[in-house]
Amino acid sequence: MNAVIDTILNHRTYRDFQPDVVIPEQALAAILACAQQAPSWMNGQHYSIIHVTDTQLRDKIVALQPRNPQIGTCSAFLIFVADLYRAKLASDACDGSFDAASMPDTMFTMTVDTSLAAQNALIAAESLGYGTCPIGGLRLVAPELVALLNLPLYTFPLFGLCIGKPSVEMRIKPRLPQSAVVHQNQYQTQSLAEQLAQYEQTMLDFNEVREKLPFRQKISHYYQQSFAPRNTALLRRQGFLSTFEEE
Repeated sequence: MNAVIDTILNHRTYRDFQPDVVIPEQALAAILACAQQAPSWMNGQHYSIIHVTDTQLRDKIVALQPRNPQIGTCSAFLIFVADLYRAKLASDACDGSFDAASMPDTMFTMTVDTSLAAQNALIAAESLGYGTCPIGGLRLVAPELVALLNLPLYTFPLFGLCIGKPSVEMRIKPRLPQSAVVHQNQYQTQSLAEQLAQYEQTMLDFNEVREKLPFRQKISHYYQQSFAPRNTALLRRQGFLSTFEEE
């Protein structure tokens, strides 16, 4: 159809990068500019991006995330931080109360803004011929990252993005059928269970080495436990959810 759609439809995640490749400054600046051009609530731009260039710092993050060694070998590693700190400075300048910072809806605002910026960066990087790997597991070590990155109050590290030249080719992973994801007018539940079973077989046929469990079992296993129980306390320490009480 066009180059943008081709780039998006050919997305796949890479975890093996050529360690000696350097992304030109102009290319990295373009990727970051695209991230900043993402839409955001009220134009608040409720995120910050930390470009981790210090190899020792990267090694410390890899030590916290040993299942993601690509953090240390990719050409550029970006950490996307949900950020209300600038909003707090703006509020203070206008003698505002900043009460909304502790409300759950604020977490939605920050997360959406941050995710849109990261997706823009990912697409821009892939359009330039680089491979990418989002690192969602960073939130599992968020307390450590707050200290390592010197994050102020009203910020929270959501995820990372590895960018580089892949050293191993990856196949495009099948997605759920569009009929299981896209609904007309109202949410349709009638055939979802059957479609999940069919998709599970599709993924079994795809036979990705990293997948140790069938699709539904993997999802079930994940939602049986809390992977980041420390983050609730961290969010409160960082200034979020501090006055929220469940009804």
